[in-house]
Amino acid sequence: MLVEIAGGGAIGLSWAVRLAAAGVGTRLWTRTPEQAERIRAEGAELAAGDGTVRAALEARPAEPEAAAEAAAAAGRERWIIAAMKSHQLTAEPAVRFLGALAGAERAPVVCLANGIGHVERLAARMPEVPFMHAVTTEGALREGPSSARLTGEGRTVIGAHSSIGRKRQILLVETLNAAGIAAVLSNNIMEHVYGKLLVNAVVNPLTALFRVRNGELPEDPVRFRLMKALFHETLAVLAATGMRTDGGEWDRLLDVIRRTADNRSSMLVDVEAGRPTEIDAINGGVVRLARRAGVAAPLNEAAAALIGAIGPDEPGGGVELCGKS
Repeated sequence: MLVEIAGGGAIGLSWAVRLAAAGVGTRLWTRTPEQAERIRAEGAELAAGDGTVRAALEARPAEPEAAAEAAAAAGRERWIIAAMKSHQLTAEPAVRFLGALAGAERAPVVCLANGIGHVERLAARMPEVPFMHAVTTEGALREGPSSARLTGEGRTVIGAHSSIGRKRQILLVETLNAAGIAAVLSNNIMEHVYGKLLVNAVVNPLTALFRVRNGELPEDPVRFRLMKALFHETLAVLAATGMRTDGGEWDRLLDVIRRTADNRSSMLVDVEAGRPTEIDAINGGVVRLARRAGVAAPLNEAAAALIGAIGPDEPGGGVELCGKS
C-alpha cells in the first residue's frame, strides 16, 4: 500500500510521520517546493506526549503534472488522504491536482476537512473518483516546515464507500491504527460529520471573533450565553435535517472545550494570519441546511457574515495544502 497525503500542514504532517515511521509506503505532497525539499533532506518529526517520532519521508510539491507522473508509476494500491481545509479542497488548483493524483485507477480520496459540502462538490466534479467523508478529533500544530506536535488525542472516523471493497477499506483502517492513528470505519458517517459540525459551528467562529482559546469561551458570561444560543440553534437545524439527538450534545460540547482548553481553533489561527477560513463550510453549511429544512438560523448567518467581514473571501493563488491546526 502507498498512502499519498495531500497537505503538509499539522494533520497531514503528523499522519505522514507516523505512517512512514511504521514502515508504510508514504508520500507527502506539500504546498511549496521549499517545504518538500527540506523534508526530503532532513526528514520530518512529530512530538507526541513525552517523545518524538522521526521518519525519512518522500515529499513533493503539489503540482498536477508531478502527481500524474507519480500515479502512473506507482504500480501498487494507493489511498489519498486529503489533509486540506474545505475551501482549499474545492478550489480549482486542488481539484486538478487531486484528479491527477487519483490517476487512471481512480485511487480513493479520504477528505479530512471540517464542515459540509466539499465532498459532494468534489464528487460532482469527478464522479469516477471515490471521495470519502472523514472526521478526526485529533489536535495537532505545525511548528515548522518539517515538524508538528500532537496537541490532543482523538480518533478518525472514515465513512465506508459502496464502490470500494470492504476488505480494502478495513485494511486502510488497520494500517492507520498500526501506525498509531486511531481510526474506525463507519456505515453512518453523516452522524459523525453532523456531530463535529455542531461543535465547530459553536467553537470556531466564537473563538475567532473574541480572539480567545477554546477554554476561555465559557469563562465569560456574555460568551457563554452566545455559546448556548448558537448551540441550540445549530442543534435544531441538524435535528430538522435528520441528525439523531440524545440530549447529551451540550455536555459533549463542554467536554470537547475542556479537553482542548489550551488550543487555538484553526479559524482563530486563520483569522489572525489573514487567511481564508472554513466559515462557509461550517456556519455557512448550517445556514444552507436550515434553508432546505425551512427553519431559521439567524445566529449562524450572523457568524458567517462576521467572520467573512474580517477575512479574505477567497484563498490566495496556488494550491493551498496547508492543512489544519
